[in-house]
Amino acid sequence: MRNWLLIVVFACSSSTLAQDASKRSSDFSEGLQQRADSLEMIWSTDAQRPAPTLLKSPVLRCNDPTRGEADGAVWIWLDGKRPVTAMCLLQYVGGRQNYEFVSLCDEALRVSGRPDWSWEPEATARAWTRLEDSVPDTAMKRQFAMRGLVRRFEVTEFYRGQNFTLRLLNRPIYSYADEEHGVKEGAIFAFTNGTNPEVLVQLEARHDNSDAWYVSYARLGSAALTVKLDEKEAWTAEAIEAHDESKSYFATNERPVKP
Repeated sequence: MRNWLLIVVFACSSSTLAQDASKRSSDFSEGLQQRADSLEMIWSTDAQRPAPTLLKSPVLRCNDPTRGEADGAVWIWLDGKRPVTAMCLLQYVGGRQNYEFVSLCDEALRVSGRPDWSWEPEATARAWTRLEDSVPDTAMKRQFAMRGLVRRFEVTEFYRGQNFTLRLLNRPIYSYADEEHGVKEGAIFAFTNGTNPEVLVQLEARHDNSDAWYVSYARLGSAALTVKLDEKEAWTAEAIEAHDESKSYFATNERPVKP
């Protein structure tokens, strides 16, 4: 009888702990979504142009317990179907929130909606590299080919005196096509520490004079980064000590409000 009581008590305690953990996760999620919804993005040089659209649901839920990141998510703004900006919003143990933005377009933007900061990246042409791989003739084959292409990349991060090899998530965080602008297939893949993305690799199958693959890279972390393709260096980014609201990558913290 005593053993049965112990089992029942243990089961009830485990259930309570699971419910508490689920509630904490839900609370974090609701807070993250509210902060994402509070942001407003416009084209800063053309106020009359329809503003980029925030995907209402995050494309990725993420965290990194090794760095105190309790919960987080990644959102994307779109111009039509093409991505304009990615934002990673993290909740740290202790309540601090960290916003990270990176521009995925060539044009000037403005993000507002928070009391103490705004982000206004200047127009900057993104660098794209043409790959020699052939482009398949169907959407399904192109999507399969992209997953094979991205596995040829190796991404490392130099953080607090150590090199970390970042992990490729199995699926793209966002996929799209925009035939009107010559993009037959596109996708953004995330390389992560934990599940927190540090580098985004964006692949597009484009039709110009002929079909070809193009790749571009974007940082979502302040540490020094290196990307290799087929073991050859393809892209690097130096560590960032001070953040500039006019640059294509920007990060800022918000401290929890004391009662």
